[in-house]
Amino acid sequence: MRTAFFASDAIALGAIETLRASREFPLACVVSNPDRPKGRGKKLSPNEVSQWAIDNNVELLRPERPDASTVSRLRELGVELIVVMAYGHILGEDILEYGEYPCLNLHGSILPKYRGASPIESAIALGETETGVSLMKIVKRMDAGPVCDIEKILIAPTDTAETLRAKFREASPILLERNLDAIKNKTAKFIEQDESKATYTRKLDKRDACADFSVSAKTISDRARAFGYVSFEHGGEILKARGVSHEFSELKLGKCGEVLEASRNGLRVACADGAVRFASLQRPCAKAMSAGDFFAGYEIRIGEILKSIPFTEILRRA
Repeated sequence: MRTAFFASDAIALGAIETLRASREFPLACVVSNPDRPKGRGKKLSPNEVSQWAIDNNVELLRPERPDASTVSRLRELGVELIVVMAYGHILGEDILEYGEYPCLNLHGSILPKYRGASPIESAIALGETETGVSLMKIVKRMDAGPVCDIEKILIAPTDTAETLRAKFREASPILLERNLDAIKNKTAKFIEQDESKATYTRKLDKRDACADFSVSAKTISDRARAFGYVSFEHGGEILKARGVSHEFSELKLGKCGEVLEASRNGLRVACADGAVRFASLQRPCAKAMSAGDFFAGYEIRIGEILKSIPFTEILRRA
């Protein structure tokens, strides 16, 4: 059964490579986004999925959006099954109703939780300890199709978006291989999602990484794991803080945002239920530095109150 894989993010490469090696479900082509400007020179460059296809001599289609010519080429290649993961486009009826088999999607959450654009980062930011990949049939409504199977993934306390994405890349082929025969034989059972439990994530941006010292220390730490850093304002500049750890205290350590320590051991700031410690700091247009190196040339005084920027909601209900 010749297969086309629609993807634009490296997280899909594990599943793509599995199909590339498959005899039963050989990879006929990859469909991805057109080249986009990258780097300081804004040179047009392929994404990692496109580059993989080029390097492995797999036919690559890069339409701005899948259209009639895309469908025509799929038919010329003898494609029978379409699999999608992190493609970034809402697919039209000509793709969803392409053939006799359902158009499949590998989605990065345990549906119906965390539908939408940022399920992986949102799960970390919201302190989840478990997530997964859902194999589902694509329908017109975003991530609302019936689910065939789920491969669960544990989120470790030390996981970042980068390490969790690596787990997804490993889990997706397992899920796909476990279900492809049933898909081919039309014995796979797709179960409708419980709409009452559905939540949606949105596209995240740098404002979601701003520090809100009025919340729990763990919440700030989780945000830092999700985005790679948190930011705060000091001296008219926006500083980025990395290497974030948190501590819980039943006794209030200071006012929310109060600097408790600024030394080679890190910047320690009071929160609603304890404190967070930042091991690395970065000024605008400068490199990230260890706290020791940073404070050798920059002063943040103990007792200062760092401004909190309230966190915006990441999830919404269906």
